[in-house]
Amino acid sequence: MAVRQSHEEPLTRRLIPAMAVLCAVAAWNWLSGVPATAQSLTQIPPRTSEAVNSLQESVWRELLPGLEAMEVATALGTRLVALRIAHAKFRFSVVQQEEESGERARSVVRRLDAVLAVNGGFFASSSQGRLSPVGMLVDDGERLSAAWPLSGGFLAFDRDGLPNITLSPDGPPEQAVEAIQSRPVILEPGGKWAMNTNGNDPERRTIFCRLDQETSLILLVTGQGLSLYEAGWLLRSPSWGGFFDCDSAIALDGGSSSQLSIAGEWDLRVDALARVQNFLVIQSRDPATQ
Repeated sequence: MAVRQSHEEPLTRRLIPAMAVLCAVAAWNWLSGVPATAQSLTQIPPRTSEAVNSLQESVWRELLPGLEAMEVATALGTRLVALRIAHAKFRFSVVQQEEESGERARSVVRRLDAVLAVNGGFFASSSQGRLSPVGMLVDDGERLSAAWPLSGGFLAFDRDGLPNITLSPDGPPEQAVEAIQSRPVILEPGGKWAMNTNGNDPERRTIFCRLDQETSLILLVTGQGLSLYEAGWLLRSPSWGGFFDCDSAIALDGGSSSQLSIAGEWDLRVDALARVQNFLVIQSRDPATQ
């Protein structure tokens, strides 16, 4: 018995610290939302791979000079609508709801005679049904809501309606005339991968990507949907197994909020499942300024 005890005590002393480390890791993953069965963060997800294959077989279609669209549907039922937008031809702006209970993108396009509109940032609903922005929203130079300090980032537009993506920890963009704070940032400027989990369920998505100084991209994911991780991987460069090769990208509100309306292009629309509080709107520039 004494001999057996002399072998078991050191083993127990070794196991207790090891178990403590494992418990700490598990607790951190739970608090961070990282699933225990998450795939490798360097391995392209199968549904993303299928979407990339479908995109590679498609072509861009010009809707207007400086505005191109690509639409695909995968065998698993995911629908992608991508819009490539030239900054020289179009300007971006933030537009709020016309009614306190929210609005739909098709209504915004109609009342502003806009080229297109998608849903914008997050919002909350009061007990009376009034929608208000969550996270910082800047409309025509006026800051309408408080910023959260750490997570996500800002999709900001200067006086010329040109986009830029910055991180929340860096502080609100002081020079922004229009801005939407949202999360997560999927790619930090320079194409740096910013996603640290693939634990989200497939869902409808609205994502904004800045391709370069001259061009941006808006991606709508519907149908069977994709997780943010799967959708985000599409924005990476082809060398990483992605497709769109974005310099920076941020997710806007998704799920039932995701919607798209393009003037005269009803086949590309993404129907609104819910009214929302704010929108990202694209309008043609004055030809004299192009």
